[in-house]
Amino acid sequence: MKKHLIVNKNYKHMKKLVILFCTFLFSLVSCQKTFLDLDDLDSVTEVVYFDTPQDFIDASNYFYRGLHSHQTVDGSGFDMISDFGTELSAYVQDYGQGTNTISNADIYWRNGYNYLRKINLLLDKAKEYPGDPAGIKESVATANFFRAYEYFKLLQRFGGVPIVTETTYVDSEILLAQRNSRYEVVAQILTDLDLAIASLPTTATGANTGKISKYAAIAFKSRVLLYEGTWEKYVGTTTDFEGSGTGNNSAAYIAEAVTSAKLVIDNGGYEIWNKNAQLNNLSYRWLFVLEDAKSNPGGFTKATNKEFIIQSVFDFALKPAGGNFVQITFGRNSPTQKALDMFSTLDGLPINKSSQFQGYVKQSDQFKNRDYRMVSDFGEQVLANGSQPITALGGASLTNLSSQKFKTYNNYRATGTEGFNYPTLRYAEVLLTFAEALYEKDNTISDANLNISVNLVRARAGIAPLTNALVTANGLNMLDEIRRERTVELYMENNNHWNDLKRWGTAEKELADDLIGYVIGGTEYETNPALFNTTFAKFGFKNDYPSGKGPVKAMIIDPKSARQFSRKNYLWPIPSGQRLLNPNLKQNPGWN
Repeated sequence: MKKHLIVNKNYKHMKKLVILFCTFLFSLVSCQKTFLDLDDLDSVTEVVYFDTPQDFIDASNYFYRGLHSHQTVDGSGFDMISDFGTELSAYVQDYGQGTNTISNADIYWRNGYNYLRKINLLLDKAKEYPGDPAGIKESVATANFFRAYEYFKLLQRFGGVPIVTETTYVDSEILLAQRNSRYEVVAQILTDLDLAIASLPTTATGANTGKISKYAAIAFKSRVLLYEGTWEKYVGTTTDFEGSGTGNNSAAYIAEAVTSAKLVIDNGGYEIWNKNAQLNNLSYRWLFVLEDAKSNPGGFTKATNKEFIIQSVFDFALKPAGGNFVQITFGRNSPTQKALDMFSTLDGLPINKSSQFQGYVKQSDQFKNRDYRMVSDFGEQVLANGSQPITALGGASLTNLSSQKFKTYNNYRATGTEGFNYPTLRYAEVLLTFAEALYEKDNTISDANLNISVNLVRARAGIAPLTNALVTANGLNMLDEIRRERTVELYMENNNHWNDLKRWGTAEKELADDLIGYVIGGTEYETNPALFNTTFAKFGFKNDYPSGKGPVKAMIIDPKSARQFSRKNYLWPIPSGQRLLNPNLKQNPGWN
């Protein structure tokens, strides 16, 4: 029998007054006194108040706390404004090296299931609700969406996990449940997304900006489908724990990813935020710090942004974000040379194929004739809040450059009071998902379909359209170019590249080589070593780095001898503390 604490009616009434006040401030995360803020609810201390539609709204608003934000995932230290751990980041992490070990606890696991319990509580109470179901329809759909969202985070980190779809209590048998396979988890995610899509409002604008809409859920579904479809295609069962079964849905998922992305393209009402004419071709630079008219040289406000589909909403007056985000990373967002070399020249070609590439004699030379996103990300000295130079932990940038994505325009805002929103999913990603999924499905893509997807993204970047003729004439690979486009467009957002490397099945190849800081051979650094920080040259030099000018000498910032990333590292180990509590949890392969 499920037991609940009986509360004083006046106390309950007072709690509702607090909740209603929080709702006035659009309590995505602003209220600290709601029922669901109680820590570690169990069968003895649970306070139940789901009596009115407003109660369900207040409860569902809490779930937005689980969205990715500017700093870390659920306080985990896994920074979202980074590509930490990948071959694109000069900030070395043990999980990128493949040297991380089994931990006793994992905040992803703990927080994921804490959210899931609260989500399931709302869904359970909805079944008991005596009023008109139409009054709680959107709240229930929001809960379904976030259950899918939380399970997707768990899937990306651990693979298969126990599926819990009802409220758990300390005496529940589910606490000793075995892991479900990744294939069962994906099926549950898609079921929840379909339930959400059927009942969410078509749009979320005005005062509802930031809430999940029907097309936001469809966009997220396209992400899930492409992720799992390509994982099953390229990774297969190699990371499955014993007894997982076999997935055989790759082709179906990829085909449905195409359909879902196209629905968003045709009906979602989103668009690429391209104000290049007013912003000196640097729309990409200012997109991520849109706030009020003073937040960018063009005087645009965040109301002009129809690109962010799922986003964490902040406001200078009501809900400042609470940190200067470039400053928080202490310059750790330094790119590797490979990251810089990923950006095309304006003719749309990789630098090793283009006569427009100007080489590396001076560091500024490599920025000439390049993708506007490269200039937007790295084209000026990065300042914290517009005033203080950013340096790495060691006192200097690891590669003499650091990303200015999410860097505020000037210092009219005090540190910690910024109000720009953070994108969990942008329209640009949907366009790239459509192109990648379509090519994976058909092994070809027409110029017409490139023009409604990839080339809208490339247009803002100022580079020539991607066409079949361009690919053929220059000996390129279409899938590689679509993946390149995704990599540079989503650089330093939501750890997208980290997850992409794994679902493409290329992580052990890409993460096994030396990390290169910058080119030395034939540059001013070679003739004047004082120009670079020799502290970071302790690992020596690679003499055959495959640069845009052929094999050259380059500085190593992490040697391949320290890197042992393998297939087992595609998934994190199940934390030992959880396996002690529940001996039925099987460990991921290679971690025993």
